[in-house]
Amino acid sequence: MNIFVNSQKPILGVLLMVALAYSCAPEADYKTTRKAPSASDLVMNNSSASVQKTLDLFDKRLEEYQDGIYLKNWIYDPVTNNITYGKNEDQKAREEAINHKLGLGFKDYIAKENKKTLKYQAVSPFANMEDVGMYGQPLLLNGVPFSGVLVGTHIQSDKRILEARFYKGNRLGTFNVWTNLGRLYTKSFKEKNQIAIDPDAVRKPVIYLYPETAQDINVKVHFEGDLTHTYPKYNASTGWNVTASPNGMLTDHKSGKAFSYLFWEGQSSFQYTLNEGFVVEGENVADFLDDKLALMGLNRREATDFVSYWLPELEKNAFNLIHFATEEYTQNAALEITPAPETLIRVFMVYKPLENSIDIPAQQLQKISRKGYTVVEWGGKQASQYLN
Repeated sequence: MNIFVNSQKPILGVLLMVALAYSCAPEADYKTTRKAPSASDLVMNNSSASVQKTLDLFDKRLEEYQDGIYLKNWIYDPVTNNITYGKNEDQKAREEAINHKLGLGFKDYIAKENKKTLKYQAVSPFANMEDVGMYGQPLLLNGVPFSGVLVGTHIQSDKRILEARFYKGNRLGTFNVWTNLGRLYTKSFKEKNQIAIDPDAVRKPVIYLYPETAQDINVKVHFEGDLTHTYPKYNASTGWNVTASPNGMLTDHKSGKAFSYLFWEGQSSFQYTLNEGFVVEGENVADFLDDKLALMGLNRREATDFVSYWLPELEKNAFNLIHFATEEYTQNAALEITPAPETLIRVFMVYKPLENSIDIPAQQLQKISRKGYTVVEWGGKQASQYLN
């Protein structure tokens, strides 16, 4: 099967230019476990306009990918590095694969972390963060080298757990994996193959809506960066349109599905000011967060969601510098909500792992009381460097 029979001519033209760029690209300048740099390494080291155009093209394909459309009965052969599927697959999913958007459904998470140690374990060759296995040789789709974007979805939760780009079967650019804890791991050739949680990621902002009576609500996020993941799917022009109930349950107008909150994540280079905050021992983080979140107006459901998400990451550190950057966060990610709520609570935590305790002015937090129609949002990020 030739997956490129329906490809558009502009794509072929651009990919041809990239092929020419490979022949004159320099050797990779970083250490690698492979014997020689792959085509994808060479692309990342070439600054020609044609290469950048190709990367932009694949990024566009990733943006165009429709969540929920993926192959379910595919088979992977690790010996030949070949993914096969038949005519019994969903017609739309097969068409998308032909158009360079390959969606794969996974029954289990491809990478898992221990909740206490956060040790990363690849339980599938698709999650191996090293250049071995399926990422060490060209990836084939029905016997043909695959070019395009590969998106993996955890079937039960309907969450995205894998993003990768390929040209002629070789991995191109960044490679993203989300674990069972919802944490993002990225491997990038630009960063000499370092594996780490992305320090520029604004993570897990979730928005709860509590009108006094059931009503339609529109929510827009004006983020000074790039939105990378949203659920339900966010429309850049119209935002989210939902019907909200007083108990917080939401019905998305586009999909008709019910949601407990609105979720988004994004990438931003915005630097938060950490000139005050709290130094908290890892073993005391849960009690600390319970106390401060209650002070800032979160109820037990919201606080439980917050703590259960961040606790595995914070309690493993000897100490944590924790700062609640609500004002700066509001500048970096303004919310436009129609109709406007009577009470708006936004909690955004920025933290740095510390090896030892430090002296820093304590942050003064104001007690917030909820009144009438209320909207609550919480999120956070890890600062990129240790303080000491």
